[in-house]
Amino acid sequence: MKKPTDLESRILEILDSNIRLIQYSVYAVGLIGLAVIARSTHIFSKFTSTKSVPREFIRKAVKLQGKVNGIEYYQLPLQQVEGCHPNYALRFNIEHIPIARLLPWRNKKVVEKSFLLNIELVGVHLTTLEGVDNVIKLPLESNPTIWFRLYGLNCETDHMYASIFLKRTWWKLWSEKDLALIILKQNKGIVSPYLPNSQQIYFNEKYPAYYRKLLYCEIKYRKL
Repeated sequence: MKKPTDLESRILEILDSNIRLIQYSVYAVGLIGLAVIARSTHIFSKFTSTKSVPREFIRKAVKLQGKVNGIEYYQLPLQQVEGCHPNYALRFNIEHIPIARLLPWRNKKVVEKSFLLNIELVGVHLTTLEGVDNVIKLPLESNPTIWFRLYGLNCETDHMYASIFLKRTWWKLWSEKDLALIILKQNKGIVSPYLPNSQQIYFNEKYPAYYRKLLYCEIKYRKL
């Protein structure tokens, strides 16, 4: 068996005497790498305003989780409505839930509205408020946690456009239901006019495909 040279012996001796330092250095590099990844992906970030949400998330139609803290039925101006019946935009005040948490979940006090995300249901307007509580509020009372996919941004009113997915139990399993499709299937609303991009309003490249899906659903379930 070949004996190690003086240089090799010296290197082995240095490694052996500093093995702990080398291990800690490897761990430190790994932690730094994880910190960089966490910062770039925002997995620990909690978004408390429209401006805090990275624009890349909107551009890529990222799906986020949140808890509904309030619902508003915003009556649209008559000039934005076809016909004489009022239409309503459905807006949510949502507390964002980070992808991952550093600390265990704790029950907190009610979050102030200024720290909530302003989300408008994209692509659909309500045509009536009669019976909508059974469709919207009742499921959220049992489980206010939702998922929402970002599709656009309104810089003038400082709110984002997103599809909303309600969580429902089915045979002890969770299933997600698109709220916009539920509204159209139950003839509680219509597909809103398609808004082109402008200086105030932005929609990502994935929105047209989703808009076509809404139109198909409206035609399929429209009352004759």
